[in-house]
Amino acid sequence: MGKLLLFVSIILLVQDIPYKPDDEFSIRMDLKFKLRPQSASNTVHVSETMAEYQKRNSTNQLPYLILYVNVKRVTQGEIRMRVLRDGKNIMNIKKIELDKEFKIEVGFTDDAKDKISGYEHIIYFMDSDKKDINRIVITIDPNGDYYVNGQKRGRL
Repeated sequence: MGKLLLFVSIILLVQDIPYKPDDEFSIRMDLKFKLRPQSASNTVHVSETMAEYQKRNSTNQLPYLILYVNVKRVTQGEIRMRVLRDGKNIMNIKKIELDKEFKIEVGFTDDAKDKISGYEHIIYFMDSDKKDINRIVITIDPNGDYYVNGQKRGRL
């Protein structure tokens, strides 16, 4: 029962963190084509379909997405930021630098659409006590639509 209560309280805390206003940041997309690194040919994935196997072992260049985020203004108290990828991996914690782009490598767009990796990035803006003040949520859905703070911004 205690774990459930902790989980619910964490969910409620996350929901209370407001989105950073659109006029305080910008996001620029850079879509390139890259070769996927070759995996070991003797690797077997039991639940993998033939299409997934061919995609994983493709020798074709595939779309690769990089996002550049520019923080134009900060809300009172915002000093640092951290980037959470796919709900688990902290990519970096750094001091906010105004009008200087920082890079978020989403990765191969097929992986983001298939929810393998790079499908969600949350940028938290923190105060000096490392308390979250605002956030930017970037998500990519299975159709290739990408959203910033819940608003559709385009399609990959």
